Amino acid sequence: MTITEVVNALQNDQAIVVGDTTFQPRGFDAVTLETGETVYWAVAKSGNWLSIDPAADEIMLFEDIDEELEPEDDTVVYGGEDYEFSYEGSATVKNDDGEDVTMTFREFESSAGEIIRLTDNENAGEKKVSVGAKLTEDELQMA
Repeated sequence: MTITEVVNALQNDQAIVVGDTTFQPRGFDAVTLETGETVYWAVAKSGNWLSIDPAADEIMLFEDIDEELEPEDDTVVYGGEDYEFSYEGSATVKNDDGEDVTMTFREFESSAGEIIRLTDNENAGEKKVSVGAKLTEDELQMA
């Protein structure tokens, strides 16, 4: 599936297959990055979520974890592996009431290509830790 096909399916609440698992969307948000670029965050009923960046031609699958991770010298350690700082940004997303919510996030990448994303919801003061990886178009298909 192309990124355009993935976005169209998820916007219309259609399930897709990621790897060998059905991704049934329960939420889909257009997110405006500080650069003005629009990316999409889609949450599945199972709780995992996709970050879709059409401009970068990139889709990442994340799962939230119940661990507090603090970077030290631009490195995060998780599961005995070092993740090095790779990206930092902020974004605005509309909440259920239509109000703008500011999110800041930092990404750290392992030598194997896994990603840790630390996200702060500036409005609610909530922090979230997610672990994930980039997907290829071959790993995505219509359900």
